[in-house]
Amino acid sequence: MNTFYAPLAGLIPKEFEEPIQGEYYSLVPRKWDVSFFDWAELGSKHKLHIPYTVGDMRLKGCNMELAITAESIEEAQGKILPFHVMMYARGIHPFSVQFVSNYSVNDYAGINSRKSSYGLDSLPEGLRTGITSATASVEIWGAPYTSGSSSRRGGLTRSLTPELFAQVVDDVQRWQELRDKYPVCLFLERVLTSSPVVSDTGQSILHVWTGLESIFPKVQSEVSFRLALYLAQLQAPLGDRKDFFQRAKRSYGDRSKVAHGGTIKTKAGEDSWLEAWSILTHTMCAMLQRRRVPTEEELIEELLVAADASN
Repeated sequence: MNTFYAPLAGLIPKEFEEPIQGEYYSLVPRKWDVSFFDWAELGSKHKLHIPYTVGDMRLKGCNMELAITAESIEEAQGKILPFHVMMYARGIHPFSVQFVSNYSVNDYAGINSRKSSYGLDSLPEGLRTGITSATASVEIWGAPYTSGSSSRRGGLTRSLTPELFAQVVDDVQRWQELRDKYPVCLFLERVLTSSPVVSDTGQSILHVWTGLESIFPKVQSEVSFRLALYLAQLQAPLGDRKDFFQRAKRSYGDRSKVAHGGTIKTKAGEDSWLEAWSILTHTMCAMLQRRRVPTEEELIEELLVAADASN
């Protein structure tokens, strides 16, 4: 097995300074800067599938890397996406995967200076030992998909703790079981990673609701009411169905305004995009809790049984 590293932009490691080790995933805090001369060395002596100037630019906002254990780069790239979307399900602010490499940032930082005794003396103590162009071959591939955020959203955290990381890793295993059974989960992954990069808020909300509507493809009439009802019932294991029903109806109203060329009007302090996003991420959490994606008919039966039980 090999280890691949994906620098993550926009996140902050919290409560850990050393790598957090896991079976298939690990988190590696960034310790060192990679100079432009390091990047030039990588570009001329190593295997870069992106321009080294692009690598230099993309790495600037990265405070940590996701390390993935995999047999091949293709397998590693495939493992990044479910981890990414489970981070979103846990309330993490949209972030971006910058590229994938076979060595950590902390390994190739200082690689240019280490090729000569003069450069070696100029490095901090912690960088004086490590790989060089003579002892290792660094390979860097582009990001496996487009990700990130067009703007900062309040209410979502950028801090990643060891406890949250452990929760996400556990979620990934359950999510992979779901996506193997329900193809709609693969579509939801694409919606989650692509929606935040849509710069127009209305179009992004429309895209989020495309994902939500895909869960219930049979809904063709009374769409606002029925979608909100199904989404609320889907939430039954997690919280207040009545509140979720009202939120979903309001958000679907925003979606309809956009779809028909209207303008979303929100009160001060409200974030219509965050509301739609939250409905989607909470829906995925409900799926994880249930370990399945129930059909419309199954949700109606749940509602009827619950109504009978309350009488």
